[in-house]
Amino acid sequence: MSAALINGQAGGGIDSADRGLQYGDGLFETITCSDGEPRWLALHLERLQHGCERLRIAFRDMELLRAEIRGLAADQRRCIVKVMVTRGTATRRGYAPAGDERPTRIVSRHEWPDPPLRAASGFQVGISSVTLGTNPLLAGLKHLNRLEQVLAQMQRDARAVDEVLMLSTAGQVIGGSMSNVFLADDNGLVTPELGACGVAGVMRRLVLEAAATLGQPVNVRPVAGSELAAAREVFVTNVRWGVQSVRLLDGRALAGDAHARRLHTVIDASRA
Repeated sequence: MSAALINGQAGGGIDSADRGLQYGDGLFETITCSDGEPRWLALHLERLQHGCERLRIAFRDMELLRAEIRGLAADQRRCIVKVMVTRGTATRRGYAPAGDERPTRIVSRHEWPDPPLRAASGFQVGISSVTLGTNPLLAGLKHLNRLEQVLAQMQRDARAVDEVLMLSTAGQVIGGSMSNVFLADDNGLVTPELGACGVAGVMRRLVLEAAATLGQPVNVRPVAGSELAAAREVFVTNVRWGVQSVRLLDGRALAGDAHARRLHTVIDASRA
């Protein structure tokens, strides 16, 4: 089931001088595949291209990458394809790239993960004490530097919950360790603004588009951590979970999931 291509070749290795390994100098995408087709592939590649432009990684083989992703997804009922693009093997030592590196692309296929721990009894979310550092230059990008999320998921596992929400060092809710988050208030939906840190997820984008189709207002703004205590409905999103309603937030039961159910129906019907 598992398979990997490195610059199009099966069974290859990564140069120890690759800047993705040395410095986390690269980007990644996690793509869900169903019935042999990668879902929302155009949006994933658009975000990857945008990230390469922001980081000035000279990767332009998007059509070749698209073909490799489709090739690994073909004939699979359900799987995950992960894509990594790094700046490539360093041609000199040090943080600063020389500018003549050749990007490395890694495409790998993985088994569909097990469902969340409590999918049948209710999705449980805690609040992590691991905070996200603010850096507008990297905000929104799915770059390879994920140590904050690694620490947060270690806390998640220790607490035996399905996901943890992460705040910025300024005390603003940003999202989950592997998801974006939406809250419902009297005026509709609220989701954190991601200008300082966090990842702008593909499913988050789809939720914003689906909400507009349904005429549901969504306020994208800074969300203080204190607002979580009053939230009536919360859901988290990523391309694997889709729109996942939260039943317990930091031990508090949430009864509502009306917004999440409506949005899930619209997004799932798209089958993009």
